Amino acid sequence: MNNRPRSSSKKGLPLQTFTYYIPAPPHRNTGYREREFDKIMAGISNSGFEIIDVSTQSVSTNEHGGLFIVALLRPLNKKAKLMDQGQDIHERFKLAHNHSSPDIVLDEDE
Repeated sequence: MNNRPRSSSKKGLPLQTFTYYIPAPPHRNTGYREREFDKIMAGISNSGFEIIDVSTQSVSTNEHGGLFIVALLRPLNKKAKLMDQGQDIHERFKLAHNHSSPDIVLDEDE
């Protein structure tokens, strides 16, 4: 994925952030695709936002680990600008309420 900022003709609209946390999966010998996150990013793009930048920050403790993903977004139209940021993304993008991998147990699943 290209993380360089892209220009936009809608420079007057304020930037927004989108933060998402992915818990660390159990140890594996091969990689895997995070399908739920892919759905979210596609939904953001299809909802009238330009993804300006994406950054990550790993988190590791004795009990848990994971990855914070922060996307800098620019709404491309008034509808996107007015979108309710408090809206449940699971509902908006028709995501599962548990992780796509059955090996990963989220705190809310316990």
